[in-house]
Amino acid sequence: MMPAEIRTQRLVLRPPHMDDLDTCAELLGDYDVAKMLSRVPYPYELESGRAYLTKAAENWQDPENADELPFHIDQDGQMIGCVSFKKLRATPEFGYWLGKPFWGKGYMSEAVHAATCWLFENTAHRVLAGEAMEENPASLKVLENIGFRVVGEVGCNSVSRGGSVPAVRAELHRSEFMTGH
Repeated sequence: MMPAEIRTQRLVLRPPHMDDLDTCAELLGDYDVAKMLSRVPYPYELESGRAYLTKAAENWQDPENADELPFHIDQDGQMIGCVSFKKLRATPEFGYWLGKPFWGKGYMSEAVHAATCWLFENTAHRVLAGEAMEENPASLKVLENIGFRVVGEVGCNSVSRGGSVPAVRAELHRSEFMTGH
């Protein structure tokens, strides 16, 4: 079975649990966070959060066959964000968010790097994709720092905005990542 916890110098990435609901609601209830995500409604809905956490627990019961695996990010025992792999049965795609009080401290680059190592060490995937809205330079920088290369412009559906916004799609190949890290 794949290890479900990843430790870095400052962070712990772990499977979500129902106790995270209030923290998710608090952090994702900030429009500055929600507006940069594709699947998060604003205002944040507790029922959607419960459904997400229930599905996450089910997926972690059988990670080898899951289509999506999220890791919540803890810093000093406090949940501060999430990194998630979706479309694991095809070309996996990265998703990630961080609560606004934790922006600008390098946490997301640290978490994304660790999660990318985990994916390439525990699966046979050769490519990892990610998208970031064009107006989110910090998210684009996280992808760039890990070694992702822009492959095109796409439209990213945003539930909180009720429509599509311009985004950049980037990809990272296992061979390039593993030799560089």
